[in-house]
Amino acid sequence: MADATPVEVGGRRLTLSNLDKVLYPEAHTTKAEVIDYYARIAPVMLAHTSGRCITMRRYPNGVDGQSFFEKRCPQHRPE
Repeated sequence: MADATPVEVGGRRLTLSNLDKVLYPEAHTTKAEVIDYYARIAPVMLAHTSGRCITMRRYPNGVDGQSFFEKRCPQHRPE
């Protein structure tokens, strides 16, 4: 991963990649900006989502690309 960036979150070491990838072309919003947004709202958001089931609609190539539903947590998730 050429642009892999290691970070520590909650005592866990994560590797973030493709941070300059544009996920929302109309607003030119990058993956790094989306991560920053979720990191800033996490204290409020987690209080409302803790203990709930997840279903995510994933757009691996941005909102203009194909999407799929992920209804189960991936195996690589933290405990």
